[in-house]
Amino acid sequence: MFGLPTHLSRNAIPSRNTALIATAFLLLGLAGVGKPAMADDASPPTTEQMRDWIEAMKTAPRGPFERIRWFCEDGTVLPPKPYACGDHGGGIQHGEWNERTQTIRAQGYPLATLLAELEPADYLGPNGQHQALREILIERFLIRADDGWVFRRARYYRGAIQVEDEERQARALMLALAGDPWWHDPNRFLLLREATRLLPVDGDHPAASKARDLAIEIAEAAPDFQDLRIKLHGMPDAGDIQRVTQYARQNDDPALDAPLQRLGRALEALYAPQAAVDRLRALGGRSTDGDLRRSLLEAADRLEQSQTLTDRLTTTGQLAYQVRQRIEAPTSSPEQKLRLLQASLALEQEAFAVASHLFERNQTDPASRHQQLTWLRALGESLYGTGLLSVRQWQHLSATIDGLLDAPSVPASRYATELAYLAHAPGWAQRALGFHFDLAIDRWADLTPEVEHFIPDRLRDSPLLFFSRLLDGLRDDAGQLTDTRHRLFGEPLATGLRPLNPGLGRGVLRPAPPGGERFDTEGIYLLPETTASLPPVAGILTRGAGNSLSHVQLLARNLGIPNVVVDEALLARIETHLGERVVLAVSPGGRVQLAADGPEWQGILDQRQGAREPRIEPDWDKLDLENTALRPLHGLRAHDAGRQVGPKAANLGELAHHYPEQVSAGLAIPFGVFRELIDQPIRPGGPTAFEWLEQEYERLGRIETAETRNQATAEMLTRMRQWIATVDLPSGFRERLRGRLVETFGSADTAGVFVRSDTNVEDLPGFTGAGLNRTVANVVGFEAIIDAVREVWASPFTERAYAWRQARMDAPAHVYPAVLLQATVPVDKSGVLVTADLDTGDRHWLSIATSEGLGGAVDGQAAEELRVHRESGAVRLLSQATAPTRLAVRPGGGVERIAAEGPTTLLSPADIDRLRNLADDVENRDLLPVDDAGERPVADIEFGFVGDRLALFQIRPLVENRRARANQHLIALDRPLRDTDAPAVDLSRPPGR
Repeated sequence: MFGLPTHLSRNAIPSRNTALIATAFLLLGLAGVGKPAMADDASPPTTEQMRDWIEAMKTAPRGPFERIRWFCEDGTVLPPKPYACGDHGGGIQHGEWNERTQTIRAQGYPLATLLAELEPADYLGPNGQHQALREILIERFLIRADDGWVFRRARYYRGAIQVEDEERQARALMLALAGDPWWHDPNRFLLLREATRLLPVDGDHPAASKARDLAIEIAEAAPDFQDLRIKLHGMPDAGDIQRVTQYARQNDDPALDAPLQRLGRALEALYAPQAAVDRLRALGGRSTDGDLRRSLLEAADRLEQSQTLTDRLTTTGQLAYQVRQRIEAPTSSPEQKLRLLQASLALEQEAFAVASHLFERNQTDPASRHQQLTWLRALGESLYGTGLLSVRQWQHLSATIDGLLDAPSVPASRYATELAYLAHAPGWAQRALGFHFDLAIDRWADLTPEVEHFIPDRLRDSPLLFFSRLLDGLRDDAGQLTDTRHRLFGEPLATGLRPLNPGLGRGVLRPAPPGGERFDTEGIYLLPETTASLPPVAGILTRGAGNSLSHVQLLARNLGIPNVVVDEALLARIETHLGERVVLAVSPGGRVQLAADGPEWQGILDQRQGAREPRIEPDWDKLDLENTALRPLHGLRAHDAGRQVGPKAANLGELAHHYPEQVSAGLAIPFGVFRELIDQPIRPGGPTAFEWLEQEYERLGRIETAETRNQATAEMLTRMRQWIATVDLPSGFRERLRGRLVETFGSADTAGVFVRSDTNVEDLPGFTGAGLNRTVANVVGFEAIIDAVREVWASPFTERAYAWRQARMDAPAHVYPAVLLQATVPVDKSGVLVTADLDTGDRHWLSIATSEGLGGAVDGQAAEELRVHRESGAVRLLSQATAPTRLAVRPGGGVERIAAEGPTTLLSPADIDRLRNLADDVENRDLLPVDDAGERPVADIEFGFVGDRLALFQIRPLVENRRARANQHLIALDRPLRDTDAPAVDLSRPPGR
């Protein structure tokens, strides 16, 4: 400190301080240092209080600190003086957190983390505090983005932060991570690289120590430089270049001119953007490894020898690819990996700079389509090098670009289709960052809105910015050639809107309703994401796609509710129309119109309203409510659907007949038991629950005011659910259930069953009902099973299930839930298989969505989505599984949400072959009956894998909305897509020519 050593030895700092100061970080396993700030009976601060405290820290001279102290290895804390810990095993000096900082940290927020206090071992291995590290990295972003964050004034608080200690421990942490086998997994490369980018690991840079020495020299001669000197020693950043320059302009001591100039040059060497050539040579020159030094110097030579900007961009991409490959090689040492990570960052900066020049030139002197595709390829390779794309994603992108580059001209339709596929890249990059940081961002968002900029800013600072801009121009070119651009409030648009479900909707454009408020069924909603609990609405615009095979997406598709994923860049334009009446049209071919409502739409919408939607019409003659015998799953067949059980149990029984090893044991409680239940009085001396329901539905139908009707409906549904939860069970049911559980599962308490709803009003012609009712996962214990059965019986009476069903049903009182109890299968991964391309309807392709653990794909998680050619097995990747958590079964019952492994390849080639064979075999066996038109239906199959064993959980027909596909306006939007006379695209010419 101040020219004296700040440490005498460096061992396990957190363990030293833990002996002195209690830790209180119960959330997410956060480790940190700080004495308890509240008595046991004290109330925790509110979020608003903590936000106010943080704002005050930003302007407080000491920021988050109370005072300066020495923290010794033996746990002693001493006032600041030279060598204070000399007799205590050494130690370090820094600020001591004030009471408010400690209180916030006690709530689980790693506020004002001092890197010098981190213990690298805490972040290693599969049980390391990885989430805590992510949150620390987010705070490093806040320090950069928010002018020092809570350290804004504390940067000038002498002794509070020692840059040598911070840099040394940051470097020690990075070397530890680079040497840890757990961190060598390619799924963690992006997080490792982001840590290198955000942590001050460049302390061995000679300019860093030179700048500190010069700052001491200047401050000794000029006391008014002392504050800036303290900052340079405590928390330096790139803004110091301007601060020193400004000080030099105001300096009136000629003797300081030369030292200030040298300091400015040292800071520029340290922080100013360097050409990758210089940076690679500097890194190579400081490397003690001969092979690494040679590789870095050769890379610098290759860049320097590039003849054109295109050559330089291509070389940069190739080097970025090679550097990542070497970082991930198991033979690289920790020191090599860290140098290579720093080289990777330099190459990213180079790609950004070169692309910027090319893009600027392209605005006035457009390059050919072929040339721009070459730039896209180089930028894509650089994105792989940054970790924003996986090797699998890069392989699919590069194959698509190479397919275009290999031909001098291509059909316009193919040109447009392939460019549309390349447009997946921005979403992939965003989801890659989200996998690592979404939970940390959500945590920090409690305290500051600035954190929401982390992912957008990171993407804009990467080569993705110019990849996206170039691609936008090419896609606009393709849209003009094929006349297939989207329209956003009258303006043509080539990119930024990705259709999920076709349909035509009209309503008021609304944001997501505040917590607890109802959705308007006639609203078109702009939502952060499409959630599993979404009720029926007129249209959906969402920033997060989840996946197209989730239950809620299939329901929306079934009802013809248009659904579009909106790029972040378009949100501001759309949000200006909130509160206005709009029309959302999405064609089956994928064209999108979002327009202000007006007279011109009336005829189109009248046509839509004139066509009658198919109603939910169960086969009442088939329905058997008299039989109450519990049925073993493997004894059911497809023809039992709608008789005693619903289609879930019946179709699963059919699957069990054909694939007995793939379907776990099960037991069905038929409709008749539920009818026995509701044939009991709703109240003593009152009508039966069934009679009461019929009376209530009739009463609700007479209420004219929507608000009054909605309120009355909610009250009726609540009463019905409460009644089911407490009413006596039918006579003898408990005993019969206990006996059949023993017969089926070996015990009435079971090792775990899924208790699944199976009504008579789902998977019918014109209505799917997917995911509407309750499934209680992994239930253990007889009494718990009884409670779960009650939950499932009550689930058709939730407001959401009622809303989706009532939109299509004439006799809502005749909803009868059967219950399927099925042995828990502890799957590693699970998903949905649809036996057609969900986007085009092409039956030669399969659509597959898969997530880690239980049920993620059907619940709408960001899944691995594939299109697989049935005959060849060719795979087209649409997205990787990037949900940060997964559900796993608990041995004692229930499920728990744990960290996901990462956006790796979930389905192996062998898994995909199993699903291809299953799709063919299901159709060959005619497991699903033909539809009303005599056509074989597309199958929707839910599956899972335990190791390499395939498990089957459901099969149903995929129900499309025929009205949406037959609408003449939507058909007209797709007419240019079917134009086979469109001219070929000459790639040797610039776009627009």
